[in-house]
Amino acid sequence: MTHDPLVQVRAFLAEQNTLTLATLGPDGDPQAADLYYAETNDLTLYFVSIPGSRHAVNIARNPRVAVTIHVDSSRWRDIRGVQLLGTCALVTGADRAGAWTRYCAKFPFVLADAALARALDKVSVYRITPRWLRWIDNTASLGHNQEWLLVDGEWQTLDPPDQ
Repeated sequence: MTHDPLVQVRAFLAEQNTLTLATLGPDGDPQAADLYYAETNDLTLYFVSIPGSRHAVNIARNPRVAVTIHVDSSRWRDIRGVQLLGTCALVTGADRAGAWTRYCAKFPFVLADAALARALDKVSVYRITPRWLRWIDNTASLGHNQEWLLVDGEWQTLDPPDQ
């Protein structure tokens, strides 16, 4: 059995609920939005949003995104989280049903609240496909981080940055 260097990242993503999505506006200015997400084992992230939202319009124009996911902490030593770069796209066709099922499995309250379920009939599902990620864990040591790059469908560990 091979050691999975991303096991800690996968577990962390499963424990968290909210990501901050950064997109580029029409004038090139960055824009950020907080969204609930559901993850897959290959580190794909799904979120739902109204197609006319600023970030959805930005994604339609330029699919490159940055994302952060972190724990809420009030001490430097408690900081843990993921940063990633990738692309984002609208999920359509048969893939949409699978993404929606995954999202509702993580957030069952979506279907339990009739008013919310009706409101979500108007949303679209989006997929974030990461190509680079950094794991930050100050609980291991101050400034501790690891980076990976997706190369030919495989996550490759990058050399640690000078610290």
